[in-house]
Amino acid sequence: MYARTVDGETLSFGVSGMLWRENLIMYDRQSESWWSQADGVAIHGPKRGSRLVQLPADMMSWRQWRALYPATRVLAPPRGTSGGDQYARYHASRAVGVTGRLRSGGALDAKVRVLGVRVNGRPYAIPLERLAERTFVQTTVEGRSLVMVGSGDGVGARAFLAGDRRFVDARLVNGRPRLSDAEGLEWDGLTGQAVGGGAGVAALEPLAAHVSYWFSWHSFFPDTTILGGGTGQ
Repeated sequence: MYARTVDGETLSFGVSGMLWRENLIMYDRQSESWWSQADGVAIHGPKRGSRLVQLPADMMSWRQWRALYPATRVLAPPRGTSGGDQYARYHASRAVGVTGRLRSGGALDAKVRVLGVRVNGRPYAIPLERLAERTFVQTTVEGRSLVMVGSGDGVGARAFLAGDRRFVDARLVNGRPRLSDAEGLEWDGLTGQAVGGGAGVAALEPLAAHVSYWFSWHSFFPDTTILGGGTGQ
């Protein structure tokens, strides 16, 4: 997800249906520039070279979304569609991309799902399977303490700046990850908010991160550092 203001101009976006590095290309209706959805950079048109501001985006189960936002209203799918995952067969297959020409490099299997994040412009990623095993991983990157938390069901994950907090344990509470820090405070792993006796304590700062297949992330950020060796439960 990206912010829509570029050079003081508010843009509205559509999806072109074209691919670049096996990723869909967005276009803005004001200048008709083409934008890469993976890194938010304009690759063609008057805005070429401009970069959108990335915002945090989530992938999660309906159960967890409803727990976070119980008043959510659901839009009905278009007539003639089931509303199910149209990419279910692709997710379950070994196919890489749509054209079949792209191949991943690096240390991970192409279809491994990762949480990708950039800190001070440098790319990092952690496989979701590691977070499913350990619930959270806390490590230091670019001189900043970073904690990545799995959603508890293997679907998604979130990343936060931990500040001076050191997390020592984690468990699932009603299907949601809950972290414990060295001072005995507990934290909701999905919202970054302190719970219980932590009323009034500042929330953890969320980082703009998103879930991606490794081949897709690696095609845009080949110098990615793979995380997963920090502390965690």
